[in-house]
Amino acid sequence: MKFDSSALPLLPTPQQLTELDDLLLSANELFRIYLTFERHPRVQGSARSVELFSSCREQLSQDIVTLAQQLDAILALSRTRADSAPLPVKTDTASLTEFVGMSDAATQGIIPDVEPTDVANSVFETVRKAFQIEDRFDEQLHLCLNSAQKRKHLKLELQLKMIILSAGQRSKLLEDRYGFARSKSVLFQGLRRQTTRFLSALHGEERPDIDR
Repeated sequence: MKFDSSALPLLPTPQQLTELDDLLLSANELFRIYLTFERHPRVQGSARSVELFSSCREQLSQDIVTLAQQLDAILALSRTRADSAPLPVKTDTASLTEFVGMSDAATQGIIPDVEPTDVANSVFETVRKAFQIEDRFDEQLHLCLNSAQKRKHLKLELQLKMIILSAGQRSKLLEDRYGFARSKSVLFQGLRRQTTRFLSALHGEERPDIDR
C-alpha cells in the first residue's frame, strides 16, 4: 500500500504567518474598543448596550486566545524545516501579553465623556470605527482561511470557520443596535438618532448611549 503524503500539512509560508499576525492585531484592536465601550459613561446608562459590548468583548477574548494558540502551533510547524532557517515574519509575540493586560487596566483606553461637538470622540463615531475594523477583520479571516485550506492546516481551518461564524453574529448584533452608524452622512446620522430616541421612548427605554 502506497503512502499518500498529499494529506499531510504543508509548511507555512511567510505570507500565511503575516496574515495570522495581522488578524491577531485586529482582534486585539476590536477587544480594546469593546472594552472601552463597556466603561463609557454614555453607554453605562443603557443596560442593553452594556450587555452587547460585554458579550462582544468576551467573545473576542476567546477568539484571541484561540488565534494565539494556532499561531504558536503554525510557528512550531515552521521550525521543522530541514534547514531551520527563520521565516521573515513580523509576528509580535507581545500581542497576547498586551491583550492579557487590557482586562486589568481599569482606565486604559477609556473614551472621555465629551460634548457631542467633539465628533471624533463620540460614542457614535467610535461605533462607526468598530464597524470598519469588523469589516477588515472579516476580510482577514477569509484570507487566513484560504491560506489554511491551501496548506492543509485542518485544525486552524476549523478554528477560523468558528471565528468567522462568531464574528458574523457579533456584527449582526452591532448592526441591529447601531446600524445607522455605518452611514457617512452627518445629517442622516442626526435624523436617525432622533428617530431611535423617539422609538425607544415609546417602548419606555432610555438611550443615553446615543449622543445628545
